Amino acid sequence: MTRMPHPALLWTANLLVPGTGLVLLGRLVLGVLLGVWWGLTLSGFVLATLVWPDGAGPIVAVLFAASAAAAYVLAQFLCCVRRRAAARHLESDRRDEMFKEALVATLQGRLDDAEATCKALLRLDTDDVEATLHLGTLARHGGRREAARRYLRRARYLDDAGRWDFEIGRELAALNEPQSAATR
Repeated sequence: MTRMPHPALLWTANLLVPGTGLVLLGRLVLGVLLGVWWGLTLSGFVLATLVWPDGAGPIVAVLFAASAAAAYVLAQFLCCVRRRAAARHLESDRRDEMFKEALVATLQGRLDDAEATCKALLRLDTDDVEATLHLGTLARHGGRREAARRYLRRARYLDDAGRWDFEIGRELAALNEPQSAATR
């Protein structure tokens, strides 16, 4: 799993040279382009104030300053957006790892650990269809038929796309079998 730079580091890097925060987040081309844009417009501002101190100089200087400010603001905005996207990606990776832990625990017969992990997943995202379905399966195997039925109904409700219809239907059918066959 990749580590994300600290937000203070990103903000400071972008403060010094716009675009460097994006480079730190892995957006090399965009970060370099923003840095070059900012550098060119800043140098244009300096040249405009030194070369043309009177006449058209102030107008050109204001245009260059506005362009440099636009590059700065755009770099800060893009860095913030990219950092949030990277954080969501890391959260998704963490969720996948936790679900794998639950599956491994189930396969190893550690049903209490698997159930605790699935409940932790539901604390992170109450609309997690997979964790809800797996809790239903674990409850069915544990002989808790009403809890299993609640989890499976909730999973069916959450599954808008119908991706888990087959598994949910199979688990509900297993719940409707006689008690001795359902705990196999």
